[in-house]
Amino acid sequence: MSNSRSSQGQLISCPICNRQIPYNSINSHLDTCTTGPGESGSKRQPTLTSILGGNKKRKLPSPSVIDLESSEQVELKEEQESVETPIAKKNKPTKDYSAEHEYRHLQKISHLPLSEKLRPKDIREYVGQQHILSQEKGTLFKYIKQGILPSMILWGPPGVGKTSLARLLTKTACNNGVVYNLIETSATRANTQELRSIFEKAKNDFNLTRRRTVLFIDEIHRFNKSQQDLLLPYAENGDIVLIGATTENPSFQLNNALISRCHIFVLEKLSVQETCIVLSRGIALLNKCRQQIWKVGHPLKLPRPTLEYIVEISMGDTRRALNFLEMIEVSSREPGTKEITIEDARSIIKSNSEGISTYYDTHGDNHYDTISAFHKAIRGSDENASLYYLGRMLQGGEDPLYIARRLIRIASEDVGLVDNSMLPLAVAAHDAVMKVGLPEADLALAQCCVALARSPKSVELYRGWNQLKAMLRENKFSMASSGIPMHIRNAPTELMKELGYHKGYKYNPDFKDGQVKQDYFPEEVLEQCTNRDQLVFLNGKHLGDQVDPDLE
Repeated sequence: MSNSRSSQGQLISCPICNRQIPYNSINSHLDTCTTGPGESGSKRQPTLTSILGGNKKRKLPSPSVIDLESSEQVELKEEQESVETPIAKKNKPTKDYSAEHEYRHLQKISHLPLSEKLRPKDIREYVGQQHILSQEKGTLFKYIKQGILPSMILWGPPGVGKTSLARLLTKTACNNGVVYNLIETSATRANTQELRSIFEKAKNDFNLTRRRTVLFIDEIHRFNKSQQDLLLPYAENGDIVLIGATTENPSFQLNNALISRCHIFVLEKLSVQETCIVLSRGIALLNKCRQQIWKVGHPLKLPRPTLEYIVEISMGDTRRALNFLEMIEVSSREPGTKEITIEDARSIIKSNSEGISTYYDTHGDNHYDTISAFHKAIRGSDENASLYYLGRMLQGGEDPLYIARRLIRIASEDVGLVDNSMLPLAVAAHDAVMKVGLPEADLALAQCCVALARSPKSVELYRGWNQLKAMLRENKFSMASSGIPMHIRNAPTELMKELGYHKGYKYNPDFKDGQVKQDYFPEEVLEQCTNRDQLVFLNGKHLGDQVDPDLE
């Protein structure tokens, strides 16, 4: 075959039979290839020009069906349309491609939850967190304006937009000239092997393309200490830009070393106005889907009071508010449904969910914040606020024995010596919870709570006890190491009596009014303490002397 090619020249493909034919023999081959065995040679034979030029009357291929779920095919068609000649576009029938594109987009996202449908595509569409994103004072805005994306921890309650913000920050920073690549994972599924592979890929990408990797880790507080330590060198060296999202206090859940390498940005709960803006966008999107995709004959209408009601019951969680809105939308597809009132929304939500409960995490910051507020409300003798926080904890699923133990502590710490009956009452409330449990024991807790709030307060014992513990820790005046005085030691054996145990002890009940002159502190302590007032831990003062200027 190689000898034939060298003798006859270059091979080309026959446009009829697709065989490889020497270039010098293509004309004779076409005469043979296009003439059938019984055909007359007088017929006009096709020439090479006519064959290669194609048949002008051939049928055009039918348009291919584009899978609406495949974004690559949609983009391919858009690219093909963009390269059409002006004459072809002029002769082509006019068509509203923006409407068609919107229809395809709605079909692609119609199955997604509403919170996912509404994910902002641009930082300007992002709602809330103006304390860090405003153009005037926003620290984070100043970073991304310069194309800088530092490692950071986004700390905030659920549903305030931590994931959306991480995506938008990466996209906005890329628009400023720096190229970033976002990788998303979660601490609930990422393991050490996966993290190492991400770090290796990030290094290779930067060396080959100068593109930096942004690693977004959701629920980063769920990483253990070794996993957090694994992030340290890569975040410090700049191999990755770490963005962690957490609902827990980073001071308690994250290593100090990791915190020192990241900026901490606190995301606040959205205001009523901001959440209503998000809900209004959700209504507009749902109405487009109802009209074009789901073929619902009437739009969804919610007045402002209904939106504010949804915001209230969502407890600051925007995702939860959108879930409620989606629930209302599905229930309002029946013909004849008009404007949704507050009563309609309340009925729909109650009939389709297990009830509306306050946001309370029995193991997170909310747990400690609420019990702290409960304790301080009782200390401040505000019985109504005390009951309020008690109700929030019980409704949120807090352990009632945990609350009862705190009541016992309050009885000694804040009421103390001024009303000794409060401690037995608190112990009785604890026993009531142990014996009958909830819901029957809720009134026992409420009774003890109100009694402690109404009781006079004294911290004389609390302060004196803390003073003594501090002196013992420091071994001040040898208080923790000095020997017990001989005269107040017991002498149960003859040997101990011979050694001087109990010698010289004055039994107080033998004396009038029990009054005797006798030292009970160790002699070593008394010798080192020149001022006996330092050994007075209880001074008879129940409360302090300061006056709150706000009362004046």
